[in-house]
Amino acid sequence: MLERALGDFAVTYELNVAIDSPTHRFYRSAELHRNILDVFNEYGVAIMTPAYIADPAEPKLVPQEQWYAAPAKSPEDKGKQTPST
Repeated sequence: MLERALGDFAVTYELNVAIDSPTHRFYRSAELHRNILDVFNEYGVAIMTPAYIADPAEPKLVPQEQWYAAPAKSPEDKGKQTPST
């Protein structure tokens, strides 16, 4: 992972990954982004947009037991619809 830039409100990182099948690039990219957000959330790090007025009184985090509340799908359910790599 590379630190690409120091912006006014955030650090810009670059993460390079390889996949077996480039035809599934967009699906894998979305899956990677979901996993990154889930891990940040799991560790109590709220990813905020820089266009806010003030920090919220309460963190805007979703407890892990609610990650797959409808209409979300669990990783097991997602695996059933995942294209093969």
